[in-house]
Amino acid sequence: MIIPITRPTVTDSDEDDTPQEWSLLELNGELIPPAEIPQSEPPSSTTDMDVDCGSTTTARMELGAVRFSDDGTPMMTIGSHELKGKIVNLKQPFVIMKKNKATKRKRCEDCDSSNVNFEVAGVITKKMLFDQYPKTIMR
Repeated sequence: MIIPITRPTVTDSDEDDTPQEWSLLELNGELIPPAEIPQSEPPSSTTDMDVDCGSTTTARMELGAVRFSDDGTPMMTIGSHELKGKIVNLKQPFVIMKKNKATKRKRCEDCDSSNVNFEVAGVITKKMLFDQYPKTIMR
């Protein structure tokens, strides 16, 4: 089976078709979501996570805020805890792919499953590793 993989389409205003670079967050330990998840939209400066609410539903909740210190060290605040991390280059990069349903005119003649194609949405070459014991913040 051949599944077509395409690059993002280039618009007239954007001549660069290089995929967007993403970052991976690696946390050690366990994150336990609250029993009730608030239904408010988080600010854009925070990191979100999808939480399984049972059956087929998921809810989006704020994970924490990531900022960088003056020397470039990532710092993440989760509730009343602050984690200090480091940026690590990955041995093998990851590709983020977006699944698209192909239109009739874009279908591939050589493909077995011509109704689905994938577009490269981004590339991950670095990760933020938070492997140290968190510091408690008194507020």
